[in-house]
Amino acid sequence: MLNRRTLLQSTAAAGLALPFAGLGFSTAFAATPVTVAESEGHGWTVVYVADAAKLWAPNGLDVSVAKFTAGRLALDAVLSESASFCTTTQSPTLLAALRGLKPRIVADFSRSAKEMLVAASKKSGVETPADLKGKKIATRIGSSGHFFLNQWLKLHGLTLADVEVVNMAGPEMVAATVRGDVNAFAWDWLSAIAAQRQGGDDIIILPREGIEDIWRSHLIFVANEDTVTKSPELVEAAVKTLFESEAFIQSNPAEALKYVAERTATSEDDTQKGIELLDIKVQLDKQIVDVMVAEAEWAIEQKIAEPYSGDLRALFSSLIYPDAMQKLRPDRVSL
Repeated sequence: MLNRRTLLQSTAAAGLALPFAGLGFSTAFAATPVTVAESEGHGWTVVYVADAAKLWAPNGLDVSVAKFTAGRLALDAVLSESASFCTTTQSPTLLAALRGLKPRIVADFSRSAKEMLVAASKKSGVETPADLKGKKIATRIGSSGHFFLNQWLKLHGLTLADVEVVNMAGPEMVAATVRGDVNAFAWDWLSAIAAQRQGGDDIIILPREGIEDIWRSHLIFVANEDTVTKSPELVEAAVKTLFESEAFIQSNPAEALKYVAERTATSEDDTQKGIELLDIKVQLDKQIVDVMVAEAEWAIEQKIAEPYSGDLRALFSSLIYPDAMQKLRPDRVSL
């Protein structure tokens, strides 16, 4: 990956205009190639629109998209430096930090309390939350779905000890529920659409009322440490693009809806429902740290993560890289 110095030297040698003047990027030069590892689901609307509306290139980024079925896998690509940026949630990010790694949060672009859900098969004897006692529920252990399931069960008077949690990726859990190998799954809205497409009226979505009081997913844009320290101008360009994507969604909702429907292979009606579950706003605030601390304490208690002897709040605060957003939109930073 080119850093600022290399890019400026190569541009000067070619006799071209310098590509960076603040953030008014010229389109007359070869943009810097970067890879963005992207997860699946309507929650990633801001980044999907940035891709489809071709918003990266005017800001000097030649983006290649690497597609993954879960935020944890996308984050692994960033941590292994096979991608510069990724879309993920707070769950895999905090677990990586507890393992001594340092993913850097550069933007929190959407939040949702209802994008995750529990979908169940009526044929397997599940029609209410109480019916899940003693049943098999698929989710990705150590993910946002896992913590969501814990909170959702609590909401309905159950605990993880009352069910059998089966570790699966999104597409696997959909197929397993439709086949009857598991009774339900805890994952995202897009997976529920796929399950109902395959299983018809047998697949139902169980009640979610009240979940927003005890759970929220933060959909975040994460860089690796190398990108942040060696190429901060790339982070600035990426964050600028996210702001432009947010503005595009607000001013061109029909076009944005079409882009996301095409990317997720869902109908525009289902896509609209998925997008309506989101609070879309590019920002950085202390709420994400609060959520990570609470979830980390749970993960340690559940032995998903090793005990941490330090200050969890200080650890997660250190992951946030606010410089780019502070420069571009200081009104969106409140840490």
